[in-house]
Amino acid sequence: MIRYLALLAIILATANAKLTEEKLELNTGDKLKLRHQFDDGPAETKWELKACEGCKIALSCVILSRSCEDHLLTIHDGKKYHFFCGEEQRYVVKTSIYNKMSVSIKTESLKTGSYCSLSVTKPYTNMKYEPEDSSEHGLGKGATRQTSCKCGWSNKSPRRIVGGSEASVNEYPFVALLMLTRRKFPFCGGSIITPYHILTAAHCTYPFYGIQLSVIVGEHDLTTEKETPFTRIIDVDKTFDHPQYNDKSNVFDISVLKLKEKIEFNDAVGPVCMPNFRNRNLMDEYIKVMGWGNLRTNGSSSSVLLKVDLKVIDLEICKTIYNSIDTDSPFQICTWAKDKDSCQGDSGGPLVWVDPTTKRFTQVALVSYGRECASTDPAVNSDVSYFMNWINQKIKESSPEPVEVCQ
Repeated sequence: MIRYLALLAIILATANAKLTEEKLELNTGDKLKLRHQFDDGPAETKWELKACEGCKIALSCVILSRSCEDHLLTIHDGKKYHFFCGEEQRYVVKTSIYNKMSVSIKTESLKTGSYCSLSVTKPYTNMKYEPEDSSEHGLGKGATRQTSCKCGWSNKSPRRIVGGSEASVNEYPFVALLMLTRRKFPFCGGSIITPYHILTAAHCTYPFYGIQLSVIVGEHDLTTEKETPFTRIIDVDKTFDHPQYNDKSNVFDISVLKLKEKIEFNDAVGPVCMPNFRNRNLMDEYIKVMGWGNLRTNGSSSSVLLKVDLKVIDLEICKTIYNSIDTDSPFQICTWAKDKDSCQGDSGGPLVWVDPTTKRFTQVALVSYGRECASTDPAVNSDVSYFMNWINQKIKESSPEPVEVCQ
């Protein structure tokens, strides 16, 4: 309440402020500084920003004032207004919903203000979403190369949900769930990569160091035990978070779990294929993500396994929106689709691509982070091919018998 009164006070105090307005047409790759025009008394500088069609504007601002009484930063992201002052937040990051944004800085004196910088993404929000039919995916038909072991298959039900997103029971045998053992609480996804190993995200396991975790395989509906006889819970023996994982920037967000018991493979439970390539250009390819995560940001999670197709987009787009993206030696993959996304609870789950040479599902990434689920901001995923040497090393170090990933 106090904050809103302070905001109201600065709005009233600057109602007769000297106004400077500027309209800017922006193009892909533009980077600009927004500088407030100070005056002896109350002053307001306002920018109306319009980027190229399908592009987004990424804005970052530093608020110099530590008070809400003499300064107000207002951002309209194309959908709603957001108000900021230095008493509660000194650094602000916002992206436009689509290609328009307005920014206003109001001050009472020369001593206060904000400094903002912006950049413009490449166009992507206007791209067509046309995933191909996946009814034959993962069945191996038409393959020109055999994998080193059986992997990445799917089990199709005769019943298909047209336009829906629920997977068939045990459709994806390689999908796993992470669970807090004592609480029986599933919280992240993963994938089966050997009879003893699960691949997931480090941000899923890092907070639970020293706490017993378990893995669920062969699952579909979390509310019943009757839909499949293949569900099994296995305790985790060892957790290998990547040594360079950073829990603040989420770089090197990958972890290998070694299980206490061997997974018995069958038609409903088995490994995903792993990439035998590096720096494969997947631009504009559709890749599939599946999980039991939230149906919307901060919403309830799904009780059944869901699937969705996302499009791989230029990593430069993610770099414009998120600061921790390395495009020189990339270890992340950027994905987006209108109104479709992974969400909380899907973290660590696999993103799979049908290798045209094997016709099998190959895990090219795992879910790492994003902003609001299914927003116009893309999601960032860990590129599995980048980490294959490290993954193989951890498997070799921890296996009770010789095992390898399937490629």
